[in-house]
Amino acid sequence: MRALPLALLCLPLLATPRALAQEALPEEEVHVESALQIAEVYRGGRSPVFTDAVEARLVREGWFAPEEEAEVELPDGSTRTWEPVECPRNEAGWYEAPGLRGGYWSLKVRSDRDRVVMLRVRGARHLYLRGEPRIGDVYGSVPTSLPVELDEGTNHLLFKSGRGSLRARFSEPPAEVFLEARDATLPHVIRGEGGIGSAGIMAVNATDSWRAGHFAVARVAGGEARLTALPYLPPLSTRKMAVELELPADPESDEVQVEVDLCQSLGNSAMGATTVLSTLPLKLEVRGPLDKHRRTFVSGIDGSVQYYGVTPAHPPEGAEEPPALFLSLHGAGVEAMGQASCYAHKDWGTVVAPTNRRPFGFDWEDWGRLDAMEVLERAEALFGTDPRRTYLTGHSMGGHGTWILGVQFPGRFAAIAPSAGWRDFWSYVGGRQWEDPTPMQALLLRAANGSLPLLLEQNLIQRGVYVLHGDRDDNVPVSQARFMRERLALFHPNWAYYERPGAGHWWGNACMDWEPLFEFLERNRLPEDERVHTVEFRTVNPAISSSCHWVRIEAQIRSMEVSRVRADIDCAARRIDVESENAAALTLDLSDFTRTRPPAAGDERGAALLPGTDPIAVEIDGTSLETPTWPWGAGEDEPAVLRLSRGLEGNWSLAARDPSHKGPLRAGPFKDAFRNRMVFVYGAEDSPEENTWALSKASYDAETFWYRGSGSVDVLSEDELDLGSSHRGRNLILYGNADTFWRWKELLPDCPIEPRRGSIRFRYPDGTEKVLEGDDLACLFIYPRPDDPESAVAVIAGTGPAGMRLTHQLPYFVSGVAYPDWTVIGAEMLEEGSDGVRAAGFFGNDWSLDPEDEAWRDR
Repeated sequence: MRALPLALLCLPLLATPRALAQEALPEEEVHVESALQIAEVYRGGRSPVFTDAVEARLVREGWFAPEEEAEVELPDGSTRTWEPVECPRNEAGWYEAPGLRGGYWSLKVRSDRDRVVMLRVRGARHLYLRGEPRIGDVYGSVPTSLPVELDEGTNHLLFKSGRGSLRARFSEPPAEVFLEARDATLPHVIRGEGGIGSAGIMAVNATDSWRAGHFAVARVAGGEARLTALPYLPPLSTRKMAVELELPADPESDEVQVEVDLCQSLGNSAMGATTVLSTLPLKLEVRGPLDKHRRTFVSGIDGSVQYYGVTPAHPPEGAEEPPALFLSLHGAGVEAMGQASCYAHKDWGTVVAPTNRRPFGFDWEDWGRLDAMEVLERAEALFGTDPRRTYLTGHSMGGHGTWILGVQFPGRFAAIAPSAGWRDFWSYVGGRQWEDPTPMQALLLRAANGSLPLLLEQNLIQRGVYVLHGDRDDNVPVSQARFMRERLALFHPNWAYYERPGAGHWWGNACMDWEPLFEFLERNRLPEDERVHTVEFRTVNPAISSSCHWVRIEAQIRSMEVSRVRADIDCAARRIDVESENAAALTLDLSDFTRTRPPAAGDERGAALLPGTDPIAVEIDGTSLETPTWPWGAGEDEPAVLRLSRGLEGNWSLAARDPSHKGPLRAGPFKDAFRNRMVFVYGAEDSPEENTWALSKASYDAETFWYRGSGSVDVLSEDELDLGSSHRGRNLILYGNADTFWRWKELLPDCPIEPRRGSIRFRYPDGTEKVLEGDDLACLFIYPRPDDPESAVAVIAGTGPAGMRLTHQLPYFVSGVAYPDWTVIGAEMLEEGSDGVRAAGFFGNDWSLDPEDEAWRDR
């Protein structure tokens, strides 16, 4: 989001159209002629692989229109038939088809002319029009409205069913490019604050061409107008834009009027006349600083506007201690503001409720986890809370999130308190498991180890745990809490358990705002680092969580397996003993032990615990090391940081970590690339069919990330990619292969995986190669960006038209689904499941192919 100079606000405006309501089109203009449906043709669940007989035909043959009574053969040899179904139109203009699971609807839609219409969808996972995928609304919770192009005459639309019935409505776009009020993310105006705020507002390009040169002018009553430059809008697309607002400090009423103009400069000069394409009126609610309220921010994940809810502390007069912070995670279908509103004001702490990016979002994993930790850092800084009194709690799906974040970030929370929580996808919501897994299946399961809190349960041993559940819960079985109670009893010294007699899943605000729970939290404090002389920490991926107190696991030997470190420091003896498992690089940050501070009340320590400059003895996994004299670190800002690396022979030494290797900022697996303000880039080499697929798939992924994560992602061609300026340091997601990207060697000069038309080549460190051939292969992988030590490149490629179409529905935006660092899938996956995965693996710590850490299908 970039605000343009204030002088541009004085440009002459040529028109001021208002935002218009989208009315259903008359039946003589667009209507459904007939409809077919077919049931139970796909099976998936939360899995990186799935079977789908209709998708299989789409992948192998391309676009087709189903015919009545046509049979479809399933992988088990049984058949299903396309059957006619009524799809009547109601008074509001919605076409409705009956409930259906595991199947598809095909609608034959007639248009009176070539035109672009707005299609609103409810109940479908996604749809196809002329073979190009578009999002649906599987949850029925996000107002999906898509610009689609209809030909004069008959058009065929294919919808994949979601959780029930289908609803579809066609309307006239109010303009070629316009703003919409749906799905807006707006802040509250906080009295006494004012300043620059942000809003997320939907923009629509209802044309078949790229639109550029747009900007938004936001005029807030009582504040200055702000102008924000907007990115390119792909053809027939929607985009949730980040728009700057000047918020007033002293509003005159409880509502603040806002008008946002979508403008475009005319001619070649940015300082020329402008036209207003659309105007969107909005209202911002006003809150007092101690009222419950919501705050927006621009996310570092993708540049979108997100929000969090706040129930501020009401401290007693004269309180000197900084307030505590309670990070509260909402359940499925619940908004962050609704979560915060369930709590009464506390006199000793502030409740902060992140969004998980949507009411369903990502189950507090993947981008939900990133959202929670991003909000935590912002809230701690804004409210000046006590870092020793930061607590984690949540209900239902938020209870699961409490287990997940609690085990992953033990150094951030003094205590955790899951309510009605489930522990993982495999015990509750049907994650895919394989009995006696093959090497390929075992590799796919390992990629999802970040979703298994039991692997890291020992991280909780120094944190308080309070478990709350109703014994009549008909949603999340109480057996989930009882299982965790049994686990905690085996090793944990500081936990409490309460099972509410007769209580179901939701028994009012008390199932979150439970007084004994908060009393338990108040008894726990996170110790200061210099008071922790023994640290034991586990992680399955440093890119998820890497540190606890003064110990940081920088890199693993085998990715996505448990890494463990135990470190003991004896300050008097100037000695550190370290035991490690599956760790390739460590950092010991002793800054708090060497910092001299004045003594505090009741604390006579005023000198450093490790005074002087004498060496410190380090014993790690049987290797004896001795630090040099002061300073030890790489610079004056970190003079007491020890970096240890394991060499090729497995021996430890004091050495700086190689930034080109895997580390907390980029370690894989594949989904790890979708952060760091990622940019979706499609290949522009001269190949119309492949370029069309690449743009279509990139746009579809951007739409999907908006739907699932309220996201906002730049989509552009490789011609517009600017590595040295606007796209510096950002992760790149490439759609295409080495033949469709003319900049492939620039973006991936040393990558050992090279997908091309008809083949994928793998180059190993010893000079050997492997080649997979065929035009029906899909390839996913993550790799370092060559010009930046902290950024990554991901590739979504196909070896031909079938392989490219195979990427359409790979579920990498679904929580609980994971792919290794690299994966190659054949079109037969849609019929054979995991047997259709041709090859997969994890790169070594230096990002080379590792023949000991991969699996290949043997036909």
